[in-house]
Amino acid sequence: MFSENAEYLHYGIVVYRNVFTKEMDLVNRLENSLSKSEGKYKWNQSQTGYAHTDLKYRDAHDFKIKRNSDDSLMLSMEYVSKEDRKEAEIELEKIWEDSYKAQLKPVEEYRNAFGIAPLNYWESFNFVKYGPQQHFQVHSDHGYSYICVLSSVGYINDDYEGGELFFDKFNLKIKPQAGDLYLFPSSYIYSHSAMPVTSGTKYSIVTMLDYLEAPHTPDYREIEKRYTEGYA
Repeated sequence: MFSENAEYLHYGIVVYRNVFTKEMDLVNRLENSLSKSEGKYKWNQSQTGYAHTDLKYRDAHDFKIKRNSDDSLMLSMEYVSKEDRKEAEIELEKIWEDSYKAQLKPVEEYRNAFGIAPLNYWESFNFVKYGPQQHFQVHSDHGYSYICVLSSVGYINDDYEGGELFFDKFNLKIKPQAGDLYLFPSSYIYSHSAMPVTSGTKYSIVTMLDYLEAPHTPDYREIEKRYTEGYA
């Protein structure tokens, strides 16, 4: 059912080893690209819900990359057309492309193993950076402010202490290895946390997948926001 590099950890939770290889060098490429942008692109304080900042709940920094269907890029909140790309944008797109291609086979295998309909929508790749004492408390990815079916969490380094992935419903604590990709359902049953880093810096790649793009369009999101106001 699963490839040799896959390990079945709990019902619905599967890790694929060595998906993000050392040769991809994602941490250095990402940091170098942000530096080359001369301040245009940078790590942002991570937020929750509808752009809320709550450091007790989530304390981290992130940078989002998404290639749109028209070949434009979204770099955090900035739209970049194909014609306007310079060295930093070209490399950031290549980082997105390499990360996307690395996940395709595991996601398709997981989908087939559990009989999930095609997942045609991939959210932005959220590169997340945790320093000492930074964390993300228990949460589920599918909820009042976001709709998704499958969660994908990749780890691109392991030279840090702490920072375990913890599934509270199953009392399952995981110390990820560099290159790991964890796939699991996005529902409340699979709520999880990123435990505090105690030393060093942890880098991860997070994205969510859904059946269709429609629930992620601005018009739909605005309607959803109105109905859930007060819960974020």
